[in-house]
Parts: sequence; structure tokens; C-alpha cells
Amino acid sequence: MYIPEHQYRCTIIRGKSQTDMEDLLPLYANMVHKLCPCEEECFRNSCLRILSKALFNTDAYNTLSKSNQKTVKNHFTEIAGILLGLYYPIKEDSGITYIYESESCKYLIENNDYPTFFKNLCLNYQFPNGAKKGNPVKEEISLNIRLKPFCYVVSLLYYAQSQPQKILLTKQEIGYYVLNNLDVLQGNVTCSEVYNRIMEDRKNNIKREKLSGSRDWQHIKEQFNLLELANIIETNATYIWLNKNEPESIAIFLKHLNHFKFDAYKYNLRIKKEKEFYYQDWKAAYGSFNKELLNVYTTFDNKIVIVGKEEQKALGGATKSTVDLGDEGEALVFKLEQERVRNYKERLVNKVLLLGKTKGLGYDISSIEADENPTKPEFARYIEVKSTKRITEPSFDNVWVDSLNITAKEWVAAEQYGEYYNIYRVYFTKTKTFVVRINNPFKKSLDGDIEVYPTIYQMNFDSKVIEHRYAE
Repeated sequence: MYIPEHQYRCTIIRGKSQTDMEDLLPLYANMVHKLCPCEEECFRNSCLRILSKALFNTDAYNTLSKSNQKTVKNHFTEIAGILLGLYYPIKEDSGITYIYESESCKYLIENNDYPTFFKNLCLNYQFPNGAKKGNPVKEEISLNIRLKPFCYVVSLLYYAQSQPQKILLTKQEIGYYVLNNLDVLQGNVTCSEVYNRIMEDRKNNIKREKLSGSRDWQHIKEQFNLLELANIIETNATYIWLNKNEPESIAIFLKHLNHFKFDAYKYNLRIKKEKEFYYQDWKAAYGSFNKELLNVYTTFDNKIVIVGKEEQKALGGATKSTVDLGDEGEALVFKLEQERVRNYKERLVNKVLLLGKTKGLGYDISSIEADENPTKPEFARYIEVKSTKRITEPSFDNVWVDSLNITAKEWVAAEQYGEYYNIYRVYFTKTKTFVVRINNPFKKSLDGDIEVYPTIYQMNFDSKVIEHRYAE
């Protein structure tokens, strides 16, 4: 039976605001990518130092106040580890625990596609899970809770929007009838049953208890936030509906409604070793990446913002791979450079060249300084374009951080061309596309304004160093 009054609070880890989540995501991900694999204690101490530096401008975690130490710990464990699933532990037979980078973190580092990262997170999330400790986990298991909440919400919205009436459901209805309802959380109620009951209660003017406050509403709001960051839903103050630009992603969510990567019911949590496996296996499953998402499209229709200047030009399109995202960013910057040079002197526009497909140069576009360097307007400008996709607009405030990967050839070019080398960072967001310029990154690195460290080392050797050949 489905009884709406069967209310049960099934919570998730509380995150930050949507903008903060995306502003800090590259910090978390690159921190994990840089350190892993790593012994647990070393990983913890290094992360606390990195986060202390980013959040409070000191790498001496132990000198922070108790309140600030708690904030840093929450970013490290609650958000980066538990909510975002960027890393997971494995305890070796020796008894030493090592921390590994999750598949989803690797995807994020390689692709700079935030919406797909959050899609993957929502697809993997389920109740019960290993995000909670002790009695809450045992209670959920004793109540036979078994649900993928994000997939269920998407399935219900899809069912509602497939009806002839195309009635929108409210956030409060989703919260009360679904995310806070024990019968639904146990996996015993179909989407049609929930929808029909909501429509019946509307018809009979039955008013349900309004969920509010940090205790009863926050965990529901968090789930809506994550679905929005995944670009799956859109909302206003009252209603929630599916994003019409994400049909492929929505189809995957519908398919995964009853697909559980993690079986919480196969563990005996009264046994210490089984309990350890429960939490360890959950983190590995949660951080895995769904390969189906490699073939989905994320579409934004927005306008361009260039270093504070707004260009009221339509920009849209679909990207489905790192190559496409990179091409899209290069094409955008190429067009912007052509317009900038054309506005300076029409005859010089042919000096703007798109060279991204030419290997070995260390830059994507060759342009000229033009109006931005009046004393040397016809000097060459070398531009490397780095693009990323996110839902919210980057805040560019004191807490905001970003990271990008550059090749050895790009870094050599940065040193070679000095003040004439630039990185154009393109942020495709749901509302606007931002383009910012970082000039002379090599000097900024020498001055300590940016941090650059190698992630791949090339080792060249000859026959003199070979100790033994085991096979011809």
C-alpha cells in the first residue's frame, strides 16, 4: 500500500551552494588527482594543508581555530570524499589503508565537464548507502529501504510530463510524496501511483504538511540542487520539471531506476570486517563512472561575457566529448579574436589564424596584440584555449579556484613567448559563456601567483641502464 502519511526522513550529506560546489570542484578534484594513490594518513594531512591554504590562506592546519579546522575537515571528508565521491579507501592485507582516485574524479580531470560529473553522481546515489555511519545505516536496512532517489524523481517527472495534461509537480509534492515517504523509499510504489495520488489530493483539496527548515527540508533541497547541477531538471520557486534539452540523459536515468551497483543487504554489519567492506565497497561503487554518459549531449543556449564586457550574441550547441568541447571553445575564441582585430584594423584580420589541429605548436590560435597593446599592436599573440562546462556562473571571488591541464609543449611555448603567450579560459555555463585571459602564465608561475606542477614525467633511457633482459 501507498500511504503518503508514512513519512520518514532519509537524508544525504549537506553540500554548499550550487555556485560554491562548482567553484571548489576543481580544487577538490586536482587535490585528489595530485596525491593519489597515497597512504591514508599522508593523504589526509596533505589534503588538510591544501584546503587550509585555499580557504584560509595558510597551509598550517594546526594553527587554525577549532571552527576553521572543522570547516576544512568538512570540505575534505563530507564534501570531497562522501558527497562527491572523488576518492575511496582500500585496506591492504598488510593492514595499511591506501586512498585511490575514483573513476568519476578521473573523468572530471580529463574532460572538464561538470554537468556530466553530477549526472554520474546522481545515477550512482542510492538508499541505503555508505555515506552514513552506525545506527542510521542499520535503521534503513531494518526498514528495507531500497531506492535510487534521483532516478525515481526523474522517472516521476517523466511520467507526469508524458500525461496529456502535462501538469507540473511542485517541490513540496516531490518532497512529501516521494523523498520523505517510507513506502516510496522502500521501493514499493510506482510512479503512476504517486502521480495519481497527488492528482487526487489536488482534486479533493487535501493539504499536506509543508516540509520546511534545516531538518525537514534541507536534505530534499540538496537533492534538487544536485539534479540541477546535473542539468537534468529546471525549477522555479514552486515547481520542478525535466530539462527538455537532455533527452539522452533522461533516458539513462529511466533505465537505471532499478539498477543498483551496490547491494547493501549482502553485508552483516554486526561483524567488524563485513562493516569495513560495506563502507569500502560503497565508496568504490559510488565513485565509478557510467560509460553510457560518454555519448550524451549537454546543451546550453546563452550569451557571451568577455572579461566583463557583454556581447549579446546567441551561443548554443551540443557537445558530447572532450574534443568537441575543446573545438567549441577554440571556435568561439577564434571568432572573438577576429572581431577584436577587425574592430582595430580591418586589413589585419587575416593575421588571426586557427591552428588547433596543427600538432606541436603549443598554442591553438595565432593573433595580434591590436588594441590591447597600443605600443606594439601588430606583435603576435599566441593563444591556448582551455574550455570547461558548468551549470552556474563562476563567482571569481576570493574563495574561487580553478585548475587546468597543460602539455609540456604548451608550457615550453609559454616560456618561449613570455608576455605574448596567453591562456584563454572558456566557461560554458547555462546562462552565459565567460571568456577570461591569463597573460604570461610562465612569469606568473615564477612569481608564485599560480602553481604549476608536473603530472607526467617522460623517462628516456638507453641500453646501458638495462640490468637484465627476461625475454627476447
